Amino acid sequence: LPGLIDIHMHGGFGVDVTYSSAKEILNLSRNLPVTGVTSYMPSVVTDSFGQIRKALRNIVDAAKRLNKGSKILGIHLEGPYLNPIKGGAQPREHMRNPSLEEFKEFYDASEKMLKRITVAPEVKGGIEFIRNVTKRFKVKVSLGHTNATYDQTLEAFKAGATIITHLYNGMRGYHHREPGIVGAALTEDKVYAEVIADLVHLHPATLIITKRCKGPSKMILVTDSISGAALSDGVYKLGSQTITIKEGVARLKNGSLAGSTLTMIRAIRNIVKIGVSLEDAVRMATLTPSKAMGVKSIGKIAEGYRADFTILNEKLEVVETYIDGKPMLEEIL
Repeated sequence: LPGLIDIHMHGGFGVDVTYSSAKEILNLSRNLPVTGVTSYMPSVVTDSFGQIRKALRNIVDAAKRLNKGSKILGIHLEGPYLNPIKGGAQPREHMRNPSLEEFKEFYDASEKMLKRITVAPEVKGGIEFIRNVTKRFKVKVSLGHTNATYDQTLEAFKAGATIITHLYNGMRGYHHREPGIVGAALTEDKVYAEVIADLVHLHPATLIITKRCKGPSKMILVTDSISGAALSDGVYKLGSQTITIKEGVARLKNGSLAGSTLTMIRAIRNIVKIGVSLEDAVRMATLTPSKAMGVKSIGKIAEGYRADFTILNEKLEVVETYIDGKPMLEEIL
């Protein structure tokens, strides 16, 4: 297969990208090929200005020093311009209305590696912020952690938003008289939709409905993984939040789901298990996320593309992962 691409992940192997050092992020990159991932976008969660800026700098530092392991495509900032009503596992005390001045400081701190931000479009100044970010900085805007109505969502699409962050989770639900953001996402053909296919966040029927509406060219498999992904049950961190993983499911103290322990290869196995073809599943984990982010050199096995490959056995387990044509697993294992 082409190397797997995860455009929404907060960590794994004991590393939380919002609070970890550059060295720890490098270790995450070096371990990710075990899961078949050859490229990824570290996702920084909502926090104080200082902590977000520090996280961005650490990721930039790691990317500059990275010479082995999964490559960093760019940075995804999930927040802090979100709606507390749909905050999920994000710390509500740090959520705030959009500020273009603050965003520019984040963008500058990232040395232009900030490629995507998740925003709630209905918060004060949300639509204008989306318009400015997409036009002035060429940063992709996702909609998430939002209580947006159907009409507000369409307005956000017109302003430049192109991706839905973990569709269904952390947002207004579908209603037959007010379809909300879910209805808008499923019926707008040009919009990409992330799904967390751990079979916990979403029922299998929901995944099938989404595929029928979006197709493999607009449905994206992501992990939304936290630091405890690929490790045993226990207590871990998602940014400043304490998360307990029990029987592989990550939750806050109040029982709310908090990210996942999913890996990309497990996401493929899960979605194939419920009836999606392997070809479509692979596309949703490779070419579709690369197109969503506007990256033209990965996601496909073809002349002119990077030599990133994942080799699976008949059980869809990772046997070897190649990055730039070089095998990775022998050194890791």
